[in-house]
Amino acid sequence: MRPLSSREILEHYGKGAEEASLLRRSQAPDLTPSARYVIREARKKLSLLRDRGELPTDVSEEVISQIVHSVEEVEGESLSDRERTAAIAALDSSLLDFDILTPLLENPELNDIIIRAFDDISVQKGRANIQTDLRFSDAQSYKGFVENLLKRVGKACTTGTPVIDAALTPEIRICVTHESFSPAGSGPMMTIRLARHRGVSVDTLAAHELAPREVFDYLLTVIGQGSGTVLIAGEVGTGKTTLVRALSAGIPEFESILVIEDTHEIMLERRFVRTLLTREANAEGAGRIPPAQAIRTGMRMAMNRVILGEMRDSEAAEAFIDVCSSGHPGMSTIHARSARDALGRLELFLTRVQGNIGVEAIRKQIANAVSVVVYLGLDPSDRKRRIKEIVEVNSAGDGALQISPLFSTCSTPHGVRWRREGGVSAFQDALRSAGVVLPRPGELLRCGGPEHQPSIAFRDPQ
Repeated sequence: MRPLSSREILEHYGKGAEEASLLRRSQAPDLTPSARYVIREARKKLSLLRDRGELPTDVSEEVISQIVHSVEEVEGESLSDRERTAAIAALDSSLLDFDILTPLLENPELNDIIIRAFDDISVQKGRANIQTDLRFSDAQSYKGFVENLLKRVGKACTTGTPVIDAALTPEIRICVTHESFSPAGSGPMMTIRLARHRGVSVDTLAAHELAPREVFDYLLTVIGQGSGTVLIAGEVGTGKTTLVRALSAGIPEFESILVIEDTHEIMLERRFVRTLLTREANAEGAGRIPPAQAIRTGMRMAMNRVILGEMRDSEAAEAFIDVCSSGHPGMSTIHARSARDALGRLELFLTRVQGNIGVEAIRKQIANAVSVVVYLGLDPSDRKRRIKEIVEVNSAGDGALQISPLFSTCSTPHGVRWRREGGVSAFQDALRSAGVVLPRPGELLRCGGPEHQPSIAFRDPQ
């Protein structure tokens, strides 16, 4: 399949002529060696002026043209009118916050931007990848762009620290790998993850058909009453962190929340929130702050709830389960392909770190700590993120974790529906006190209201 042009990408996602024009202008034209050299020297001069505070916020094309002419004179270069126009256009686009990528970041339909080399840029919508025809002028320009992005967060990608994961803003997260990981000449690789739900709420997620309002009412009540921990599972890019942010609204305002992350993404607009950031060791092997240490530190910080951004290893899993078992409910995310798989991964984590304890004791720890597992996935029919499954975790008996299925998605002739499964909720009293009535077992729900189940069989996609 040939790469989509910038115009085709914008037309495909319903963007207007103005945005299409902006994206076309942002593309780096083919440049001659002389033009590239002038651009490189002009960038140095622009950077120097910016560091001195002598560069205005909005640099006009006239100012850029003057800098290009001055570089030509100093360096003894004489560009043709065509070369000079191309150089000015390339410099103009490079002054945007994200250079030629700026229009892509402004496109609300795109989730990720993947750069494998200066001339290899693709985008992702849902989990579908689309190759673009965007390219930086050369490998050196692209490398400088990456270095400038990392400077914003005070980091550098080196052979000693070959992988950098950082949040530029609460909505923009980047992952950069050092060029030594890549084929010779291609430079560093970078992925930009875009969180599109900025002012996220359960109403927003219901409007995007993540789940019906009845499902969110159940989850908000469970979180609000404060006696259980919610584990949110799913694969990469299914909206786990976004759901955590939305569900945190169910935590009473007077409670103190401790958020533990490796990069700052869970921004909660409320009082009594403290965030501890974990980090990897530096090139000398010092300075590591693991999630387990942050969790144990939080135990001494008078917090009511703990939110662990992502459960990635055995040490973090053990500390999180320990703190939640001791009466501090919380939320965390974990990579998994179903609710049962999430519990299986959690069990595996604990087994690795508690090898001297039997599996039955480990399962009792999980049952004491985790109350609800929410599984998120992408619907194969329309690539939309959805809550695919919700189960409650009951006591561990007969050597196995007992689960109670409450909601799951199913396919019908009228589209995706959520089915109330037959599991009995352990939170009946809390739900009743909050005025929340669970749908009857077998009842179908949709994003817009309940729907009674007709007398036909439905195909369950899972």
